[in-house]
Amino acid sequence: MKKLMVLMVMVYATWMLAAGNRVLPLPQKRGGMSLREALDKRHTVRSFQKKELTAQQLADMLWSANGINRENGKRTAPSALDKREVLIYAALPDGVYLYDPELHLSKQILPKISSADVRKYCGKYDAPCYLILVPDKNRQPREIFAAVDTGYVSQNIYLAAQINGLGTCAMGSIVDREKLIRELNTGKNVPLLVHPVGIPR
Repeated sequence: MKKLMVLMVMVYATWMLAAGNRVLPLPQKRGGMSLREALDKRHTVRSFQKKELTAQQLADMLWSANGINRENGKRTAPSALDKREVLIYAALPDGVYLYDPELHLSKQILPKISSADVRKYCGKYDAPCYLILVPDKNRQPREIFAAVDTGYVSQNIYLAAQINGLGTCAMGSIVDREKLIRELNTGKNVPLLVHPVGIPR
């Protein structure tokens, strides 16, 4: 039985790599900086080192931003009428990944949706990662609710960055929103905010 389990894990890992998906570790939910200390130290960072985020740092950032924190599937960030409409795309040097909170906790998968490096369309800062926040209009058609919910996710990113020794800033002035929409294939869903994320320089 143990040999079968090992074989299944190996097959699964091979499929993950072949599909271009990333393995996303489970989030670290204990330890670290207190909320009060994170609030005290929270600040905007616009200059980053070239070093990429580790898999654990990326996992912690995405889960903190809008991951599942209860058995009923509810999230770390609130949303009006529990629509859960804020999608998070992670733009990395090797492509774009779409965060799926359920896949994260059940299979530790971060699905790849594009091999394009779209960071140049996001912001003017040279960061190893950009988190792109896109409200889904099919889930939440009311723009004011979608904007407020995106703000909740954005604040979670700020606090998670501080706790994880990273820096970030929220940007509404996206370099090329139209190209970003085309590359992400979001259709009528428009990127509202982007967050460069990395180790502060």
